[in-house]
Amino acid sequence: MSQKTVSKDSHSSSEKNQNFYCSSPFISTRQTAWDKISPCAFGPVEVKVDHDMSQKDRWHHPELTKLRNKFLSGDKPVECKRCWDEEDAGVKSLRLRTNAQYGTDHPDWEKGPKEIIIKTTNVCNLACRTCAGWDSSHYWPEGKHYTQTYNTTWVTNGVLQPGNDFVQEREKLYHNSNSWQSEDLINVEKVSFFGGEPLLDKHHKVLLEKLIETNRAKEITLFYSTNGQQTAKHFEELWSNFKRVEVFFSIDGIEEQFEYLRWPGDWTQTVKNIDWFLDLPNRYPHVDWYFQGTQCVSLINIADYQKTSNWLRNKLNTVHFNIVDHPNHYRMTNLPDDLKPLLADTIEDHDIKNYLSIEKANTDELERMIVWTKRQDIYRKQSYAKAFPNTYALLEPYFQRVTNLHE
Repeated sequence: MSQKTVSKDSHSSSEKNQNFYCSSPFISTRQTAWDKISPCAFGPVEVKVDHDMSQKDRWHHPELTKLRNKFLSGDKPVECKRCWDEEDAGVKSLRLRTNAQYGTDHPDWEKGPKEIIIKTTNVCNLACRTCAGWDSSHYWPEGKHYTQTYNTTWVTNGVLQPGNDFVQEREKLYHNSNSWQSEDLINVEKVSFFGGEPLLDKHHKVLLEKLIETNRAKEITLFYSTNGQQTAKHFEELWSNFKRVEVFFSIDGIEEQFEYLRWPGDWTQTVKNIDWFLDLPNRYPHVDWYFQGTQCVSLINIADYQKTSNWLRNKLNTVHFNIVDHPNHYRMTNLPDDLKPLLADTIEDHDIKNYLSIEKANTDELERMIVWTKRQDIYRKQSYAKAFPNTYALLEPYFQRVTNLHE
């Protein structure tokens, strides 16, 4: 089978191994503001493309078709480790959710994507603990501080040089909504916006307007992942033209824990902004509105996460757990192995409990987590021990051993 084309006959064959099949490469495209394309929201394969490459050529890019062919051959691509890890832990992975929504047979995939996922910008007003400089412009001054203060180094373009995950890699950018033509949108059922902070990107209203001009807005769902630091008054009238609007609030902690993890966020303002969104159904009752909390669960908050998940369930009825797998030092699996059984007995959510033990702890990554937690506490004048007392109590002996914060 050619890596540049996908055979429709092979796609519809009932003999193909469906155990590892993922529909994402056949129904979705992820685009970034810095011209990288991928077949799903998790970005298991990222391909740099020319800024002016048409959406049709992006959709048929050989690297993406190569991944499609792996799934058609019954392979279990190593690129998709995040989903395999989640499934090993009994979590309903993005692969399984996408298959359930779109099915596992897509003979008409060449018509274009059914779902468009856009990382609209790297502009953000927060510097969240499990994020980095490539997704948040707010991190850049802090990243410069760490390079100067601790002589941090990293490998970029194959060369070891001064820097870290938080330094500025590129200018502030926004996705080029003008790259989409009407013919690129004929198959679209859903458009998802991530950031940075997508509600700070007013440029993507161009794409919303194009979708409305196709006269298909009443068939299309919009999705936003927001940090809750702003409302969307500049988008609400455009949103009112669409079939459904989903807003997921990224809330990893509440009160002091929120302001620790999503620094320098304001918890009181966040709650007020959530209430503004929850009133949208009263103003636009003809739209199908859906609101949900998304909680990142990591080594930072693993023993304290249930306080937040309970709040989200009470406020928004449900919560989706985003299990942090990158940066590696924030993986909850790095909790020392002798502590995992003690913690597991207190965890109510089985997918999180199971994920905790899918692999052995990496002591080097645990130490890296502690080093960066201490560095950021100093810079931000915060206290991990105060914000997350239960998780810190487990890790306190390890924290005490780490005293050198320089490279």
